[in-house]
Amino acid sequence: MKPWMLLVLISFLSGCSLTATPEQDTNAAYDLTDLDRDGVISARDNCLDSVSQAEVDNDGCGDKKYLALQQDIIILFDHDKSIIKSKYQSEINTMASFMAQHRELKLLIEGHTSRVGTEQYNLALSKRRAEVARSALINAGVESDRLEIIGFGETHPLLMGEGEQVAAANRRVVGALTSMTESARLRWNVYKVEQPSAN
Repeated sequence: MKPWMLLVLISFLSGCSLTATPEQDTNAAYDLTDLDRDGVISARDNCLDSVSQAEVDNDGCGDKKYLALQQDIIILFDHDKSIIKSKYQSEINTMASFMAQHRELKLLIEGHTSRVGTEQYNLALSKRRAEVARSALINAGVESDRLEIIGFGETHPLLMGEGEQVAAANRRVVGALTSMTESARLRWNVYKVEQPSAN
């Protein structure tokens, strides 16, 4: 090695210090904490109570999805009868199952008649029909305090007019329930498996 190169190398190395200055703590200019761990810093988050893993917008608010479940029951009766035919047992079981899943709901069972007969007789017949439907639902497992009945007689016809088809449609018991459920729309992640659509 040439002496002049050795001198340059020694002078270069002598200029380097062997001790480093300690690192200084730096203060963050902004608070970047994310208390609810939704990906939006708390300083900008308008919804600090986001559901874990929820899909959120730029304000940290999750998009909610609402699901309305509806179940109704319709039982038709023969003329001047309050006996439920066996073909309606599946409707009764379906309503009982729906009510078992949605214990907060109560059902109003409405009894109706056709215009054949007197108003007083039809009012009593409509109440008997509603009571028979109530008893069938109780036998299927629904608690009695969740079922109310009302008889309308002939005052709320489904169809107007004369004839057997009109009368048959009006001899009925009906009830309808709707349950609204709210849930957070979850964001996609690498561990999520897409479910095939039911369509």
